[in-house]
Amino acid sequence: MNNITFHKLSWQDLEKDCLELYSAKLKHIEVDQIVSICRGGDIISRIFSDLLGCLPISHITLSSYKDMKKQKIPVITEEPQRDMSAKSILIIDEVSDTGSTFEKVVEYFTSRGIKKLYTLSPYIKPHTTFIPDFYHKSIDAWIVFPYDVRETAEGFVKMFGSEKHAKEKMLEIGFEQWEIEKVL
Repeated sequence: MNNITFHKLSWQDLEKDCLELYSAKLKHIEVDQIVSICRGGDIISRIFSDLLGCLPISHITLSSYKDMKKQKIPVITEEPQRDMSAKSILIIDEVSDTGSTFEKVVEYFTSRGIKKLYTLSPYIKPHTTFIPDFYHKSIDAWIVFPYDVRETAEGFVKMFGSEKHAKEKMLEIGFEQWEIEKVL
């Protein structure tokens, strides 16, 4: 059938990993602005905005995945409207998978004369070509984030051929019955 392995994170796992990353590596970093790589980086950016003193968050949007399948080249589809050339920024995404999204965003901001640029992702994949300045763990599986319930359910229906098989797989990787019932 399909040989993809899955690693489901709970909200508590995500919070713990972000807090551990902050306390181990970011407590004393000084940045002016967070740039969230949408959509994946949005929740992580909000967590780190709080931890770093309620920093403002701007967004950059790229298209990289469709139906849990990686597209060849990420494309910037929405740019920040604010000039950040005199700022120190922290670019955040949820995972550095292949590294191509981070590479594209770093190239974009480097060409705009950013004062200082840092990158952060709580999770990386062992095969990534881009290691962020700050990360917490390497996970060699498809990471299922706690905010991806419906997206995961719909992807599993396509991947496993039916709602019945999707539900079985969701239970197997750690979803609760009530979560599945709300989205399928």
